[in-house]
Formats: sequence, structure tokens, C-alpha cells
Amino acid sequence: MHQFDEHHAEFKGFSEYFDGMVRPTLHVRDAARAKAVRNGIIAGVLSATLISIAAFIAIIRFDETGLGFFLFFAAAASTVFMFTLMTHDIREETKSRIVNAIIGYVGWTFEPEVATFDVKEFQELFLIPKSVDRQSFEDSLSGEAHGAGFRSVEAHLEKRSRDSKGNTKWRTVFSGQIMTLDFPTKTFGRTVVLRDKGWFNSKKQSDMKRIGLADPVFEKIFEAYGTDQVEGRVILDPAFMQQMVDLEKAVSGKNIRFGFDRDTLFIAVETKDQFEAGSMFKSLMDPDRTQKILDEVGAVFDIVDTLLKRKKAASLPY
Repeated sequence: MHQFDEHHAEFKGFSEYFDGMVRPTLHVRDAARAKAVRNGIIAGVLSATLISIAAFIAIIRFDETGLGFFLFFAAAASTVFMFTLMTHDIREETKSRIVNAIIGYVGWTFEPEVATFDVKEFQELFLIPKSVDRQSFEDSLSGEAHGAGFRSVEAHLEKRSRDSKGNTKWRTVFSGQIMTLDFPTKTFGRTVVLRDKGWFNSKKQSDMKRIGLADPVFEKIFEAYGTDQVEGRVILDPAFMQQMVDLEKAVSGKNIRFGFDRDTLFIAVETKDQFEAGSMFKSLMDPDRTQKILDEVGAVFDIVDTLLKRKKAASLPY
């Protein structure tokens, strides 16, 4: 039995649970993974070969060098496309089995398909762009961590534009995780922490003024604003700021930014897709793929732990 890194009390016993309830089902489906990989390789090679032949014909017989090189590029791309297509179902099935096993174990809810999500408050706190023409959401995670309610979704936000020919183009303006979390102590103002923009830093954001951070290291990374300067400095102590940096690393993200409004913490961090099944070239029982998702779930507990410690220490002066 593999012993996972059960780095939170809620994960204790998960290794035994996984070995008895989840691993057998993955073992049964591992043959399907191997078959899908073989079929994906065969389909990819066949597709690439046919397109490469067309490329050679274009170059040698018709002297179409530009078209030939384009087809060679298409041949390489088709290999990846066919492999991804052939392994898609088993990849999604594996993701569902592992994620639901972990989420169910800690008593949370996971929804892979999300019709809509209200991003208005994220926009009002300058955490994501206000001007968005198209948005989509997936992989909703919700529940309670140590009594603090939360919800996290993957968001993809786009802006529409037109080129000189009038063709519509879509540009991604945000792709990553957005999350709301109950803050254990009510705040009386708004505090927002954005990425430092150097010379382009503003002295104000809406009705919020700049807040100087206590640690010079974080002062170089972030710029903070708030309606209450005293409250903002208390909230943004070095321990909490470090926790936000750790969260960014835990989800393999970048440009994390966050804000407090009343009793809610809002977080936005640019990431690749989360809760993914990993490489299909490895056995479904490979513990690394499960540990990765376990760590991503654990990141939520990390944030809540930090907030609850602040509450117990009665750091806020009210």
C-alpha cells in the first residue's frame, strides 16, 4: 500500500481508503488506458505519415515549398491531436474517479460542468478584467474547511476584437482559478492586493488608497490598497502574505491577487487546468497523479488554517 502525504487532519486514513476503494477500480481500467495509448500512437503516426506524404508531393512535384512546410507542421500537430482524441475518454474517467474519491472523502462537492458563476465582485475588486465579452467555467469545488465555507471554479474569460478584414478574434484576458472563502473575522473596509506594476503603480484604486506592506520582500511583489489603512496592515501580515505565495506555488499558478470585502476573501490566480489526471503513459495506479490532486485540494485547507490562526490570536483590533 502506498502511503500518501496526508498533510491535513481531514486526509488521515485516505491511504487505506484509496488502497481499498479506489485503486482496484483504477487497476481494472488500466488495460483500457494502455489500449487507448496504443491506439492514440497508431492513429497519430498514421495521420502524420499521410500528411507528410502530401507535404513531399507539394514540395517535390508542385514546387510548393510554403505549402509543404505548412503540411509538415500540420503533420506534427496531428500526432498530438490524434493521441489526445484517442485518450480523452479514459483521461476524463480517471480524473473523475480520483477527484471524486478525494472530494467525497473530505465531504466536499465537485461539479465538472458549471453553467454560470457570478464574477461581479471579483471585477469590482480589480482581481479580473471588468470588460469581458465571453466567459466559461468548469470544475467547481465547494464545501467547508474547518467551518469556513468556500467555492472555487476554473474560469476562462475572453475579449472580442476584429482584425482589419472584419474577422472576429477572441483574446484570453484571464484563465485560472477564482475562489471565495468565508473570512473568520468580519472586516469593516475593503482591502485588495494586486501584483506590483513598478512605475505604473497607482496611488489609488477607486476609493482605496495604497497600503505599505511590512515586509520589503512582499512590497516588491505586490501592491496593496484599502479603505482602512490600519485594518489593511493588520490583515496583510507577513505570515498571510507568505501563505498566498505558497498557494500560488501549490496550484502551479502565477500572478495571484486577492481581496477582502466584509466577511469574504476573494482570490484569483492564473493557472493551467487543475485536477487533471496527468500523463496517460503512466499506470492509472501511479501515486503521483493522486498526490498532485490531493495537494491541490490541500491548498484550500492551508488558506483556512492561516485565517483561523489569525482569529485565535485575536490579531484584528475589533
